[in-house]
Amino acid sequence: MKKLLIVGLLMIASASAFAQGTVNFNNNGLLAGNPDSIKVFYDEASKGQPLTVAFGTYVAQLYYGAPGSPESALKAVGSPASNFRAATTTLPGTWSGGTRTLDGFAELAAVSLQVRVWNTADGSDYGAAFAKNNGLFTGKSSIFSYTVPAAGSPPAAYLMTGFQGFSVAVPEPSVIVLGILGAGAFLLRRRK
Repeated sequence: MKKLLIVGLLMIASASAFAQGTVNFNNNGLLAGNPDSIKVFYDEASKGQPLTVAFGTYVAQLYYGAPGSPESALKAVGSPASNFRAATTTLPGTWSGGTRTLDGFAELAAVSLQVRVWNTADGSDYGAAFAKNNGLFTGKSSIFSYTVPAAGSPPAAYLMTGFQGFSVAVPEPSVIVLGILGAGAFLLRRRK
């Protein structure tokens, strides 16, 4: 009987040691009314347009690591990146997320989280898309803190309440126009 009790306790201890924390990777429903502070915007300069699929194949991916980790030490969750909603949605600037597992972090553990966004036409992951366009058409949130809730906590406890919205880095139209004008002037001068 005593051996059975010891084996049972060891099994429970080992199971809890390998427990994984989870988070609800969503930016809709964090606060009533879905305020702008939790949206992702396409236009960095004016924050005029919340990001939707109308701008391309943009996705959001969750990155995580130990508290105080530098951005370079954060790793992507194992789940695939999440697509942004359609242009006709009532929640523009949000993605279709879900539960994400934070490997190596158990109940009540503190975790640093970051959301990164990119256009999959520019790369299969954030790093490739960032490198292709020198950071343009990508975006990332500030690193924020999250504490893995205890088992049995209400669903609201799993929300990313520390998340703040951000914008995708898009070149200002004036830069594009000036570039086109400069190229045109160069071609005209070359003809002469």
